[in-house]
Amino acid sequence: MSDDVVELGDLSDLRDGQFRVFPELGTHGVMVCRVAGVLHAIDDNCSHRDTPLSQGRLRGALITCPLHGAQFDVRTGAQQGPPATMPVACHAVEEVPSADGTAVRLRLSRSV
Repeated sequence: MSDDVVELGDLSDLRDGQFRVFPELGTHGVMVCRVAGVLHAIDDNCSHRDTPLSQGRLRGALITCPLHGAQFDVRTGAQQGPPATMPVACHAVEEVPSADGTAVRLRLSRSV
């Protein structure tokens, strides 16, 4: 199965510790985060209770679900302990120089 590649435009204004949600992507939307200068993308959905992770808090590389405190590493999608027992889907992100600035490409993967 091939992955879908989506152009997200210029996200150079996204600073470390910030994220942007693209609700139209995937089943639950995709959250793109910048951590230590690098963009990462995960599904915007807690694997524990179907809650938008973007309503939680991002500290370093960990996003905390606002419902029960489940934490996920935005670099890998891996859960960091209970109550979550499953990771969230992680998607490849690539920043590519363009004539208009820096274009961002997201590869939506269907695998976790």
